[in-house]
Amino acid sequence: MKVNHLFYDSEVNFKAMSWKRIVLSIFLGLASAVLIYGFFYVLRETDRMLFLDFEERPVVMPENERQLSNVFFATISMILGNSVSISYLFSRPQHVFPRRNNKRTRILNDQAFLGFNFIHWFAKVWFLFAAFSSQFMGSKFIVNFLLPSILLILVLYFDAWKTLSLVIKKGRWKIICIHFCTLLLLTLCLSQFDVINYKSIDEMAYKARPTIDVPTSNFEEELHDIRYYNRPVFKIDFISEDQVGYFNEYNDPIELYEVLSYIDDWHDEIPLELERKSTPRLRANKNIPLKAIKALELQLFILGKTRIIYEVENNDELTKRFYNNQIKYAISPALQEAIPRKPSDPPRVFVWDSYKERVFSDTIRVHITNKILVNDSPVSLKNLVNKFEYFISPSITFEYVYTDDTTYQDYINVLSAHKSAIRELKVSNSIYDYEAMILEIHRNRFSKDEKLNAERSRLDAEFPLLITERFE
Repeated sequence: MKVNHLFYDSEVNFKAMSWKRIVLSIFLGLASAVLIYGFFYVLRETDRMLFLDFEERPVVMPENERQLSNVFFATISMILGNSVSISYLFSRPQHVFPRRNNKRTRILNDQAFLGFNFIHWFAKVWFLFAAFSSQFMGSKFIVNFLLPSILLILVLYFDAWKTLSLVIKKGRWKIICIHFCTLLLLTLCLSQFDVINYKSIDEMAYKARPTIDVPTSNFEEELHDIRYYNRPVFKIDFISEDQVGYFNEYNDPIELYEVLSYIDDWHDEIPLELERKSTPRLRANKNIPLKAIKALELQLFILGKTRIIYEVENNDELTKRFYNNQIKYAISPALQEAIPRKPSDPPRVFVWDSYKERVFSDTIRVHITNKILVNDSPVSLKNLVNKFEYFISPSITFEYVYTDDTTYQDYINVLSAHKSAIRELKVSNSIYDYEAMILEIHRNRFSKDEKLNAERSRLDAEFPLLITERFE
């Protein structure tokens, strides 16, 4: 009896294939790869536009990360396109394989199942978890998911060859090498294709709301209140090499006399009980002259806003696009005397008279420029915290003295050291864990723990921030 080995010994006869069908299968594979790559590319850009920063701008991907992402999407797309091409090539019986040969069916199943069924799972899990979590993981996303991505590519590629390698007998390794090199070349070419002009999108977004280079600081307040983070915000930046401009949070230019209407519009949008608690935020370039900052503060003080929040640089990679760090500051009434009043200005606030009547045992003068002088003695920024700790007392006030050359960064350096000194004194003199106490007070605002509030009040009175200001 003669045994038919057709199921086991059959191999591909490429000469029996129609050139028309071969060309058409290659075309369908390439077209499918481009469409799948375009889908992945658009999905990534959509994901990027869903998570805007606090200036309502898309997050700019570094070019190296973008290129790596493009290569990954292009590789997956080319492998799936390769499966489409092979599936079409063997989709119906030819002289290559007869209808009853089960290897043709195995090839079709292998190309369809692991590739497209696996990518169905991949699209649901990878993009819902990995792609979206990348917005919160920063550069660690690339490190954590690079190895799984490579393994995924290898699994899909080797599966495409699993059955084909059994039926290609002649020149198997030569064909595999040529196929691999061709696929690699097409992948690199496809990865250079930008489906969306992302550069123009980013350019328009950042032109409408340019990045303001806020000052750096080694001190920051806790972000307990961020409900109205973006309102009201005043921005100060250079509009030319030597000219400073004021802007609102929409980056519309404003003048100092428009601050009143801007604050009134803000109050119309919030509940009446929150008007008193609404503290203006300042997002200003660190290199602008300090006089521009203090001119805005004086306008706010005259309008009844006695506090301001300085925004400083946030160096945390995961949170810096959601908010800047902040330093809270009580505007000094001394600005009414430090900045001359114009005839068109409204009358000065009477609180300055009562402030001048306060008697202090000593006044520590702090000259602030690119060099810091405390009572005419130079002090390095490194030793400034210890210097402040030595003098801080309810009976001692500090007079900040500025010049026309004093920059916003110079001022923040000194204020940060001053506040750091006060915090260190409070931590070392508190009968409770100071950080835990402040956190508990903010978490349970309506419990009114008398002991914790009394301790906080005692520390505030014992280590106050007493500052007067003037310009030389």
